Amino acid sequence: MKLNNLQIKNSFDGAARTYDRYASVQEKSSEHLACLCTPSIKNPKTILDIGCGTGFTALAFQKYYPHAAYTLCDLSKNMIRAAKNKVHASNYIICDAENYEFSGPYDLEISNLTLQWFENIESFLGKTLPRCKYFALSILTEGSFSAYEYLFSKENIPILIHRYRHRDELLALFSKVGNVIASDFRRYDLFFENALEAAKHFKYIGANVIATQQNRAKIVAKLLSSRSKMNLNYNVLFVLLERK
Repeated sequence: MKLNNLQIKNSFDGAARTYDRYASVQEKSSEHLACLCTPSIKNPKTILDIGCGTGFTALAFQKYYPHAAYTLCDLSKNMIRAAKNKVHASNYIICDAENYEFSGPYDLEISNLTLQWFENIESFLGKTLPRCKYFALSILTEGSFSAYEYLFSKENIPILIHRYRHRDELLALFSKVGNVIASDFRRYDLFFENALEAAKHFKYIGANVIATQQNRAKIVAKLLSSRSKMNLNYNVLFVLLERK
């Protein structure tokens, strides 16, 4: 099962007001991504933030590169509106970044926990790397949200969980399209009183996982009946790519 761009857009539009309160992992991973770049990248003049959300990643990078000209883009107009209230940038673009033709070139492109939503990551990177010197990204990997997925899979209830790739597979992909000059892996854990509270977390950050109306009743019933504590684990790969 796969979300289309309209579903993704609507989910994130609806979460723009609650995102900052609940997206603690996204904020932490933004900060770590920025730290990964600073030993190798000095004084970039232009930075493009792909999937900027409410601006966590741009803010993290502005601590290290305050004089760069930033362009922020996101599929969600409400996320862009929130980012405008937090981040000073030269340009804001509402677009499907995977298929949008950016003017470029950019010294650095950044993307925090966004590429797992793309249909063809390799194709996108093959298109975007020629227009930038460096590309810094974080991406969810295999095993993320495993306890949540297991709750439904043991009863054959289909829910929308992306097929996250193993980090070795991703590193091999990235090495094909660019030079991997830095990488890291971190696991972030969030703990909830029950599965319903975990589901609310997904909703509040825009990453809704209910796939279809057909399954909604079964999913909601399972969420309401589950009383066990729930752990949501984010397995995150960080990579800094250099154009070949």
